[in-house]
Amino acid sequence: MPELLKALLVSASLGALLGLERQWSGERKKPQSEALAGARTFAVWAMLGTLCAWFSQHQHPAFFLLGFAGMFALIALTTYRRAAHEREAGLTTGAVGLVTYLLGGLVLSGQVKTAVVVAISLVVLLASKERLHALSRKFSRMDVYHALQFAAVTGIILPLVPDKPYGPYGAFNPHTIWLMVVLVSGLGFLGYVAMRVFGEGRGLAMTGLLGGLASSTATTLAMSRQSREMPETGRACALAVTLACTIMLARVAVLVGAISIPLLGSLAPWLLLMAVPGLAFSLANRDSFLSARSGPESPKEVRNPLSLRVAIQFALLYALIVLVVRWASATFGGAGVYLASFLSGLTDLDAISLSLSQLASAGGIDLPDATRGLLVAAGANSLLKLGLASSLGGTTMRAPVSIVLAATAALAALAAWLA
Repeated sequence: MPELLKALLVSASLGALLGLERQWSGERKKPQSEALAGARTFAVWAMLGTLCAWFSQHQHPAFFLLGFAGMFALIALTTYRRAAHEREAGLTTGAVGLVTYLLGGLVLSGQVKTAVVVAISLVVLLASKERLHALSRKFSRMDVYHALQFAAVTGIILPLVPDKPYGPYGAFNPHTIWLMVVLVSGLGFLGYVAMRVFGEGRGLAMTGLLGGLASSTATTLAMSRQSREMPETGRACALAVTLACTIMLARVAVLVGAISIPLLGSLAPWLLLMAVPGLAFSLANRDSFLSARSGPESPKEVRNPLSLRVAIQFALLYALIVLVVRWASATFGGAGVYLASFLSGLTDLDAISLSLSQLASAGGIDLPDATRGLLVAAGANSLLKLGLASSLGGTTMRAPVSIVLAATAALAALAAWLA
């Protein structure tokens, strides 16, 4: 079979697939109306792209460009007349039509796999219109603003900032500092998005599971308050806090692994040991998690982690901790690292995790010292949340959470001693 004929068949098939989706979408929206373009029209557009590409190769190189310009003019005119008649301007079908023409050119140039992937991706994207619209309504205008602002600033700053150490002990590397901000904010944003997608009424257990990705400390505060205001939810609040604190250990592993695989290999067994109390309590109360269907709103303290102000605050905190750790290590040796880790763990576990991982990766601190420092920081963080739950939580929540977090902190101390 001639190559041109094969390309035409493939192009027509991909165009018909896209046209069917557009036709079905139009019929669902207005059953009695005629779609702007259906399977036949899209198949013809794809074949037109293939033929124009062939003529560009064998007759004149301007054929494909002229064909695209003609397609654009035809679609623009049709869309304009339809909008004037029906008072609505749907641009999606026209845009997909232009892409279909380009797919025809891709097929003739031998990029069949790429054309197939693009076509299938388009079908999935177009068919997900209702779900995407429903998802977008879960986010506020400020959420979108923060995400766009952070993406823009990160895309501009990260490639431009110098990748050199500055200041005392060479502790300040602008590129590394901003890279850590991107990493921790991105991971926190995943948890934030998950909380938005799953909704605020899926139960306290789901809130704790997702809250561990966003902020386990904020989750502990919110659940402690909830257990005091509604004592009957104390057991569920305890499960939420336990899940958040356990997920926090996995979060530390991800942050460390993104910077230093050797440090992760040294730290992972001890993190698993620390997770045993939380996992045991969660498994013992798994029925509460599976049956949870409604609950209070997600923690109000958990804000969108892509706020530029929050990112700058974290960058300053990260840089300060790197300086303190290097100073303490140079002045007091390993004992100074442990003191800095303990104090940092009381405020922010992410910053000390990234700081020690970066130092270990660059050879600025020994692997055993970095491992023990992270275990000390994790233990201090567990003690902080133990104090929050004990002082702010209701009676039914206080006992189980105190047992779990005390056991976690004790195992962290044991792990730091053994490591």
